[in-house]
Amino acid sequence: MTNRARPRVHLLTGGPAWEVRRAMPEQPGFSKRQKEARKPLLQAMSQLSEAVKRRNWRAARAARAAAWDEVDKLIPDLTREERKMLWKYKQQIAAGESRDRLRSSRPDRSQN
Repeated sequence: MTNRARPRVHLLTGGPAWEVRRAMPEQPGFSKRQKEARKPLLQAMSQLSEAVKRRNWRAARAARAAAWDEVDKLIPDLTREERKMLWKYKQQIAAGESRDRLRSSRPDRSQN
């Protein structure tokens, strides 16, 4: 006698193994229209990256603001990773500014 209230579970009836399934990307990619819409955002992100590498915090803040303007124009599903990166850049910029402020306020000890 079988319990008909619960359907039978079929394990591994085909398809990729669990490890392969977990390794698959969640999104298959972007369409041409989406890629075209994301171009200004990617350009702003590259400018932000360069400004942070040069430790030019004023330019980095301006580039981050421009990138956020571009993010706001797009739907949230297209910008999940960029939003995370912008948050990390915000933390890097704040830490870099505070480090530079501390360095400029300390007296130079090497000239003793």
